[in-house]
Amino acid sequence: MSETVEPHGTPGLLHRSLNEVLNVFASPHDMLGGGGPAAALTAATAAALTAKIARESRTTWIEAGGAVARAETLRIQAQALIDRDAEAYRQASLLLGSDGTGHGSVVAPAAAVIAPQERERRVGEALIYAADLALAIADAASEIAWLAADVARECPPGLRPDALTAVALAEAVAASAARLVEVNRLLQPGDPRVTTAGEVAQSAAQARDHACGVRSA
Repeated sequence: MSETVEPHGTPGLLHRSLNEVLNVFASPHDMLGGGGPAAALTAATAAALTAKIARESRTTWIEAGGAVARAETLRIQAQALIDRDAEAYRQASLLLGSDGTGHGSVVAPAAAVIAPQERERRVGEALIYAADLALAIADAASEIAWLAADVARECPPGLRPDALTAVALAEAVAASAARLVEVNRLLQPGDPRVTTAGEVAQSAAQARDHACGVRSA
């Protein structure tokens, strides 16, 4: 598998060491934004932890194998969103900060002049795409939360605290990614994406109650 390289010549986050990734998140220069990629990375971590606990539950839980497969699928899904979200935010930010020449934008050649109307159209497309990616992160996180909740209820007692940690991580991701959708400047309060994001975050919270044996109202 070839190494993923972002358009500006640096490797994607998935191909850097953990220390480098944390440094990128901490730096005000290495990556524009960071909330979305951090959320996707946390979702992938929750899915990986869920898969691990499910594997260790095979001797006592007949459906553990299916849980492992689903957790790994969700981990791959979340991992794919890490660099996609980082690049989407970079494109939107470059367009928003453009001086009208398109310089530095991956959407148009550096020498091309972008008319104001065309620039606004591209900004809109980039921001909507960023909202769609944030919603995808929230949706994946909600699925991870529910899967981790099921694992928490079925795994051996000694593994339950780790499973509940995976639930909590996924729930936090769903809430934070949903917030990224809600604050997108191009989405109105009644936009279906905003409504869906809220529902997804609420579902993740219900997963936490399910893991803890709390009946939903």
